[in-house]
Formats: sequence, structure tokens, C-alpha cells
Amino acid sequence: MTLSRSKARPGKDAETAKTKRSSASLRVRRLLQVPSLSDQVRMHLLTEMTSGRLQPGDRINEAEMSRSLGISRNPIREAVSGLAQRGFLLSAQRRGHFLRRFTMEDVNDVYAFRICVETFALREAMPRMSEADRQGFDRLFRRMVAAATAGRLGELQQMDMLFHRRICELSGSRRVLWAHEGIDTEVQMLMALVDLGQESAMETALVHEPIARAIASGNVAQSVAALEDHLRKAWANVVAKCEDIGSAKRRAARQKDPKLALTRG
Repeated sequence: MTLSRSKARPGKDAETAKTKRSSASLRVRRLLQVPSLSDQVRMHLLTEMTSGRLQPGDRINEAEMSRSLGISRNPIREAVSGLAQRGFLLSAQRRGHFLRRFTMEDVNDVYAFRICVETFALREAMPRMSEADRQGFDRLFRRMVAAATAGRLGELQQMDMLFHRRICELSGSRRVLWAHEGIDTEVQMLMALVDLGQESAMETALVHEPIARAIASGNVAQSVAALEDHLRKAWANVVAKCEDIGSAKRRAARQKDPKLALTRG
């Protein structure tokens, strides 16, 4: 009996060791999937930017964030530094970091690059798409219409973002996804700045129908043309809104200082 148990132990020991290794590996994978504190702060700040709660020129108050989030300032500094490196925040010596202001040149750069990235992504994605992938865009479009009908504007915005992100995901290029992430954040910041949320929710949904139909047909040229047409119209809309904001600010400045009105004729 002693010998029999001795012979059986190596197999059991090996099985136990294998189970322990698998459990340890699973724990490591789970830990890697949990965002770090600095990543969570970065996501929080991006949400504040794209929602309009943080406005261009606003200062990032690290001490206040530390108190409100209940964490130390180190992960906040890491997140702020990362966003500054990506151009979302500007640093002023001895004053801290501020949310960047957009010029008209910035607006044009963002949308011109967005067109390049998304149309390239769609050309790459179309030959790779399965029938289910193509029909997925129609489902996203229908969810946008449902959200618009019910007045669920937050869900509509999420579906809008997901529609465009899905194009980039299906391109199979991680670099395209990385580029799109930066563009998408800036686009959302611009939309919050010019308050495009006041536009018709249903109109926001319906402009995606020609893209979804073209993708479902499998025609690459029509799909790219529909996407580019949508993006160029969105670009023109943001430019017009920015010009309106600029004109309103100039009128307000002239009302405060009559001398400005005289010098400008």
C-alpha cells in the first residue's frame, strides 16, 4: 500500500502543480486586464473633455481631483502627463496643465486627417468583412435610430462612436485604431465645444444610413464615397458652428468696449 501510494503521488503532484500554474496564470491575466489607476484617471479626464464639462482653457486641478477621487496625486500626474504628450493638454510653467484651445486650423487638421484614416480603414476592411460584419453596421444604424426616437442622446452618441470605431477595428490595423482613438477624442471635444448635441438626434442617426447600406452591398467604392460625404458634411457643420461662436464673441467684445466698434468701422 505504501509503494502504491508512492507510485500514484508523482502523477497527482504533477496534476496539482499544473492546476496551480493555471490558476496563477489566470490571476496574472486578470490583473493585466484591470486598468491601472493612471489609466482610470486618463479615461475620467477624457470623459470630462468629450462631455464638455471641461472647457478649452480650463485648468486641471490635481489637488482637487485627488480629493474628489480619493487617490494620491501620483496616478493623476501620470495621466495628465500622458494626455499632455498626446496634445490634449498644454503645460504652463508654474501654473499647471490646461485643456487646449482649438483654432480653425486645428479643426481643419482634425477633420482632414479623420477622412484619411477612416476612408483608408474602410478600404482595408471591406475585403476582410464577413456577411455578419457587414450586417453589423445596419444593426448599429438601427440602434442609433431607436436611441434617437427614445431621446437617449448618450446612447446615440455611443453608437455613433462605435459605428466609426468598428470600421477601424475591421481594418485589422492596430496603428489605424491608435490614430482613430486620438482623432475621435478630438472630434468629441469639438462637438462638445460647438454644442452639436442641439442638432436633431434623428438627423444624427439617419446620416449613417447611406454608409450602412453601401457597406451591406459590399461595394467598396460606394461605401468609401458615402463615408467621405458624411465626414465632409460633419466637417463643414463644425466649421460653421465655430465661425458663429467666433462672431458672437467679437460682437460681445465690441459691446463691452465701444472703441473696438469704432476702430473696426
